[in-house]
Amino acid sequence: MSNPLQAYIIVGPTASGKSAVAQLLAEQTGASLVSADSMNIYRGMDIGTAKPSPADRRNVPTFGIDLADPTETFSVGNWLNAVKPVFFHCLDSPTIVAGGTGLYVKCLLAGLDDLPPADEELRERAEKMTLAELQAEAKAAAPEAYEALADKENPRRIIRLIEKSQGVKKNHTCAGGVGLDLPKIIGLHVERAVLHKRIAARVDQMYAGGLIEEARGLAEIQLSSTAQHAIGYAEAFAVLRGEMSEADAKEKTVVRTRRLAKRQMTWFRNQLNVEWIETADVPTIGKLAEKVFNVWTPVPVAL
Repeated sequence: MSNPLQAYIIVGPTASGKSAVAQLLAEQTGASLVSADSMNIYRGMDIGTAKPSPADRRNVPTFGIDLADPTETFSVGNWLNAVKPVFFHCLDSPTIVAGGTGLYVKCLLAGLDDLPPADEELRERAEKMTLAELQAEAKAAAPEAYEALADKENPRRIIRLIEKSQGVKKNHTCAGGVGLDLPKIIGLHVERAVLHKRIAARVDQMYAGGLIEEARGLAEIQLSSTAQHAIGYAEAFAVLRGEMSEADAKEKTVVRTRRLAKRQMTWFRNQLNVEWIETADVPTIGKLAEKVFNVWTPVPVAL
């Protein structure tokens, strides 16, 4: 890669295999790896965010993780500033960006509008809330407007209502560029039934790996709004408070993760220019990585 302000980018919904593919390709090519995941940025939130393991990080220089304490608010602008040095300092090797946070990827490609970080924080937090949580916040923020809202089951309309109540401008977080206006990147598409099985298996692994104990330590500190509502952790906190059984917490985490995956795919299709790779006929991560490598080209980033 002759131009340091370029990256090989791979996106996909949670549990699509993008992180494993990126890790393998980084190991094979000597690339640096940048995580574009808005939850991987929090220190101490490892199990519930499926963060790269210490062994993986020893094998590949990895950036974009452990950037903030879970007590802090964190914006896409903070993330861009944190990963920017990678593209200037790792000049002798390519850079791979992998993640499911479309906002991070879009702003990496298109640049960032000059808006206050609090605006970005609101949208990131709202995107991770359940419908009931969104309805409660909207009702508290603008009760009259909420009562007048025609479709109270539409998360997008509720989020917009909350944004309006706080004077947030719509769709102005990233600079100009949507869909075909942006460089083409690679994405992994997984059939819904297969993805749902992977999500359920991942949740089981998180609980088996000690999610409850990890949450127990986090419950003792004042978390940011985003960390409090993080998928998996909110349910684990409810278990610790005696408000939910572990079985119910797992089930709710699976449901919320499925919804997140659906929102991610909607974002990628509407906001980015993605060449989708079908994974149904690819038996192993190694074969999938080979398939990605054969069509991958670096794209310019706006830093």
